[in-house]
Amino acid sequence: MRAIEFTETSCPRTKAKECSCSKVNAITEAQQTTVAQCILEHSDTVKGSILLIQAPGTATLVKGTITGLTPGEHGFHIHEFGDMSDGCKSMGGHYNPDGVDHGNINEGHVGDLGNIIADESGTAKFTIEAKRVDLLGDRSVIGRGFVVHSDRDDLGKGGDAESLKTGNAGDRLACGVITLRSEEVTEAHGGEHSTSGRSMTKGEKGKREKIVKGMKKDKAGFKKRYGKDAEAVMYATATKQAMK
Repeated sequence: MRAIEFTETSCPRTKAKECSCSKVNAITEAQQTTVAQCILEHSDTVKGSILLIQAPGTATLVKGTITGLTPGEHGFHIHEFGDMSDGCKSMGGHYNPDGVDHGNINEGHVGDLGNIIADESGTAKFTIEAKRVDLLGDRSVIGRGFVVHSDRDDLGKGGDAESLKTGNAGDRLACGVITLRSEEVTEAHGGEHSTSGRSMTKGEKGKREKIVKGMKKDKAGFKKRYGKDAEAVMYATATKQAMK
């Protein structure tokens, strides 16, 4: 059983790439699910909240709702810094620890999450399975930041230098720092969350509903810990158990 220590990021990573927070949490990777959140700021019109959930050895689930957008596709990325001292401008470029060109969610920067799609009301609701995004370890995105852009991300296929850097995704509409939401989702609350690459079977879906039903007996506890994201956490953790 391997314990990982990292700094709790109520403060952002700075351009020095270090976070000077004093509080350190020990997370037992073999047992616990990590949950993080991001609240988008620095816009009078674009608002949103994003939840990230990762169990040890699984992809990170990125789930959110963003409002105030123009209808259509918008580039959506994790940026290098959680520094909002100069609004979204100071968040640096896309998180790119491998030093590669911009691309899609599977092959580009680690922070490349492609596009989210806003409906006619300007609302984008999304769930993204981000296999290269980690909430634990040396490549943790805790303390970095999300940015939603004005234009469609061309996924590095635009044929120019900017495409290989930013995907020509345009202006930074809103941004926010990724912060640790809770250290764990315990076995008492249904175990770990899993993001499998395959679809759930009918039987697994039924099993998941039974697990969620059991979790709802402690709905007040979930709401106290996760607020409005309580139900999302319930379903995420139940999915893992149902697909074991």
